[in-house]
Amino acid sequence: MWYTNNQFWTPRRVYRCGHRLTNLFCKSMGHLKAQGVHHIPREGGVLLVSNHVSFLDPVIVGSAASREVHYMARSNAFDIPGLGQLISAYNAYPVNRGAADLGALRKTLSLLKAGNVVLIFPEGTRSTDGTLGKARDGACFIAHRAGVPTVPVFHSGAERMLPRGSRRLRRAQLRVVFGTPIELTAEESENKRDMYKQMGEQMMQAIADLRV
Repeated sequence: MWYTNNQFWTPRRVYRCGHRLTNLFCKSMGHLKAQGVHHIPREGGVLLVSNHVSFLDPVIVGSAASREVHYMARSNAFDIPGLGQLISAYNAYPVNRGAADLGALRKTLSLLKAGNVVLIFPEGTRSTDGTLGKARDGACFIAHRAGVPTVPVFHSGAERMLPRGSRRLRRAQLRVVFGTPIELTAEESENKRDMYKQMGEQMMQAIADLRV
């Protein structure tokens, strides 16, 4: 069943107002529809893992979610006058791309263990053609260490609303599907890379299974 009322609420007025505005934008420009919002636990830490196709992804997934969402944004975005302050107000925090950012990983784990919802994109970068790539080790490290429900998310339409390399918004049907929490299983091993590879494959398959 598709629906548009996700019964969103947060005690933070600035986020609540921003959520209303982004939700209005997504519904007017993209007729946003969400499915499976009830799979997001109402309390406690939750890790949302989603496909990544556009700069608009955090806005669209966050607008469809039923709880306040935190997410990583590339560090140079915070240097842009106005933008850095804006995304910080709506729970973005910096991550350095191209290398393991231990500070961002610790920040993510801290947020999750404090009972927050964090959205991450396991592929680490936007897809060029909409196909799903491989999950990076950092995403699996977080899922393994956080000890919170991991909810897969698949969304579509953002790649048409704001295509890679474009600065012009277009109207496009937006859909977001939240799946049931997944249990990532892998044999404990001294070789963490092999263990995270298995977990990453399960994570990306769970996202792929939500395609509509």
